[in-house]
Amino acid sequence: MRDSVSFLHRVSAWTEKVGMTDDESTLIKMAITITVAILIYIISRKWLSKLLKKVVGKTKSTWDDILYDQGFFRKLASLIPPFTAYIVLTFITWEYKYVLRRLVDIWLIIVTLFIITSLLNAINKIYESYPVSKNRPITFFIQLIKVFLYTVVVITVVSVLVNKSPEHLIVGLSAFAAVLLLIFKDSILGFVAGIQLTSNNMIRIGDWIQMDKNNANGVVLEVNLYTVKVQNWDMTISMVPTYQLVSESFTNWRGMQESPGRRIMRSINIDIDSVHFLSHDEVVKFASSAFLKDYIDQMVAKLGDINKDKITILDERKLTNIGIFRYYMDAWIEANPDINTNMTHMVRQLQPGPTGMPIQIYCFSAIQEWVTYEKVQADIFDHIMAVLPEFGLKVFEYKSMYVGGENQS
Repeated sequence: MRDSVSFLHRVSAWTEKVGMTDDESTLIKMAITITVAILIYIISRKWLSKLLKKVVGKTKSTWDDILYDQGFFRKLASLIPPFTAYIVLTFITWEYKYVLRRLVDIWLIIVTLFIITSLLNAINKIYESYPVSKNRPITFFIQLIKVFLYTVVVITVVSVLVNKSPEHLIVGLSAFAAVLLLIFKDSILGFVAGIQLTSNNMIRIGDWIQMDKNNANGVVLEVNLYTVKVQNWDMTISMVPTYQLVSESFTNWRGMQESPGRRIMRSINIDIDSVHFLSHDEVVKFASSAFLKDYIDQMVAKLGDINKDKITILDERKLTNIGIFRYYMDAWIEANPDINTNMTHMVRQLQPGPTGMPIQIYCFSAIQEWVTYEKVQADIFDHIMAVLPEFGLKVFEYKSMYVGGENQS
């Protein structure tokens, strides 16, 4: 800057020697200054940018690459024009020079805002490159800082235009506090919600969340001041207001993903008419099964002792096909390598109803991945459907009133 001023003073001395008027001298100085500024701006923005790209590409760290990608260095070059304008203004004697000075001040403020914004974006990108960012995202903090900066810039720009101290504007704005609260309602709610979500570890980048009200059912891509971006399983994107995740209910499947198993809880309805006591031949048949042999032998001996003094079948205890089926499926699940048997697993009866007797399979798949989990679940019920006839059981089905077009009622 000092060299530029001394150079322009030498230009002034030269113009005086050649007999130029003050206006002509001023125009020459302005032309020289603007030309040099444009050259420096072009060199710094284009050629220096290419040089910086090569330099940052050779370094081992990634933060300088991120700064370059966010345009931080290019925006630094944007400081040259307003500083050049300050130099030019020193040679202008126009009575309304102060108007131009205010416009240049505003220009410099806005350029500085862009530089700080690109720096904040780069900081966010650098932070996101670390694993901790998934548990503690700072996007909404960065956005809050931006909102604060924009507010400060607007107040400062207005104060420069009206040539008043920013304090006067702030005092005046306090009278519109209610209006400001209404304008920044989403920002305030989002900020408070973001703090709650982060401090309570309610949501992370990569979590699978489900919020039916907002048609969100997928993976969290981004958490910012205003919205949470969710990529649904059909590859659509849902935007959920951040504050709704605190004020309303949603499901986070992270616990399931981090657990050693994923729950299977599905029922099959048995036709009650197919339930019966086991005959002697059926007992012998089931005793040949590796899953049932020990249980059958134990129960036959136990029931023999219980029934030795009983006279009628009404007083006796006997094995049933549905009871032996429940034990068989429990043993089959116990032996299934795709089931985590260290977690709760059982085969149980539910309340019978108009659609038969529900038999529920309750266990946990050892594999949480969705596609494989569905295959494990399907394999269990494929086997149940195929093995039911071996126990003399039938799946409940509504009986049609019409067979071959004739009314059978």
